[in-house]
Amino acid sequence: MKATELINESREFAAEELFFSTTDLTGHIQRANSVFQRIAGYSWNELNAKPHNIIRHPEMPRIVFQILWDHIQGGHPVVAFVKNLAHDGRFYWVVALVTPMPGGYLSVRFKPTSPLLATVKSLYAELRAVEAAIESESKDRKAAVAASREALDRSLHALGFCSYDDFMGQVLKKEMQCREAHLSASAWHSSSRQVNQDGTNRTAALDALRAAAGMFDKLVEVLNTLFGDLEAYVGISQRVRETSGGVTDISDSLRVSALNGVIAVDRLGAKAAGLRPVLDWLRALSVEISQTGNRLAESLDALVGEVDRMVFGLSAAKLQIEMSAQFAHELIDHACLGEVRNGDDRMTEGAIGILHASSCETVRRALSGLEAIRERLKILTESQSQLLHTSNSLRPVYLTGKVEMADVAGAKLSAVFHDVGDQLQETRVNLDGLRKVLRDLDAHLDRGLSHGARVEETIMQINAQLDAQAGIDAFK
Repeated sequence: MKATELINESREFAAEELFFSTTDLTGHIQRANSVFQRIAGYSWNELNAKPHNIIRHPEMPRIVFQILWDHIQGGHPVVAFVKNLAHDGRFYWVVALVTPMPGGYLSVRFKPTSPLLATVKSLYAELRAVEAAIESESKDRKAAVAASREALDRSLHALGFCSYDDFMGQVLKKEMQCREAHLSASAWHSSSRQVNQDGTNRTAALDALRAAAGMFDKLVEVLNTLFGDLEAYVGISQRVRETSGGVTDISDSLRVSALNGVIAVDRLGAKAAGLRPVLDWLRALSVEISQTGNRLAESLDALVGEVDRMVFGLSAAKLQIEMSAQFAHELIDHACLGEVRNGDDRMTEGAIGILHASSCETVRRALSGLEAIRERLKILTESQSQLLHTSNSLRPVYLTGKVEMADVAGAKLSAVFHDVGDQLQETRVNLDGLRKVLRDLDAHLDRGLSHGARVEETIMQINAQLDAQAGIDAFK
């Protein structure tokens, strides 16, 4: 096949538009919507059963697709900025959410509108240059991809991201938020779309589509409420991160201070003998605090991971459910306008059910994350209480030591007890702050789980509608 001549010009599409495609396990296109067909610039026949990489732009780094395949073949969703190649040689940028599904993969795309795109464009150019340099010298694509991965990891760390998963989670949340802001400013949402409601072209299939579209719109509205809380979860997650680091630092500082105190007492000899039992006790309790603090920090880190996964899951669910709603409206518009779809039926057949099934799995996984976080909170509350109790038990030891120290000379020993006093105070402040953060999280979980129940109720209504209409053409 003749290579497409590249044109440095973008194919424009609206920020409110969503499009999707499904492939089999080998990446061959099975289904798509008309938005994808229009933007890519291919006919339906040119897309049907073709490799999805017909839209791959040569300026895309190979490492991005390697990461994509690693995730989805491992059964995990993935998000990436992608520069695609249209049939006429022009390009278009998308944010792509690719999700495994039975027998293949589902990709939902939308227009990037956040400042992250400018950073990614520069990063991708650097990565492609790394790959091209190695490929031109050794023709070793595997080595080129490995070098590109190292460069990507370095760049992401420099940008403040722990990993690609951390990066993609932030990408999806940020891009979805920017998209929401754009839609709010333009006063556009799927349920406001006007379709022919008179007797023209009225069929049982069309009525079924209208009913399904209405329920998808309702589900979008419920998800909007949950999505609106995501920034609060992100803020809580950041505060937990800060607390986790503080707990570890203070625990280690207390252990070091106790050890320094023992060394100082040894140097003072007999005249500090009365402090030896106090410092031995202090060291034993500080070791306990260090161990408890480290366990708490590990639990806090695990909590942060669960919150991040839940935020990603809810963002992905909202996107997929919006796609289902838009696609239903798209089919209604075609039917009401009496458009001839020129052979696209085979590429839209059954797509409503596929989109709905995937979004159900995604949203339920995200909502199960709320339950997992609630269970984690119970453990954390116990650990926080235990650490506070242990640190409080150091207070009388600290006061006893100060009394004993009054008759003992030694600047180093005085400094030790001064440090211990500061550290105990900081521990109490941090733990009080943590308690407030966990209470905030618990309150948001109550709200989230309540809305989650409404989501599940709406999903069951949609399932019933699809089951009842299984024999109607709209849902075949």
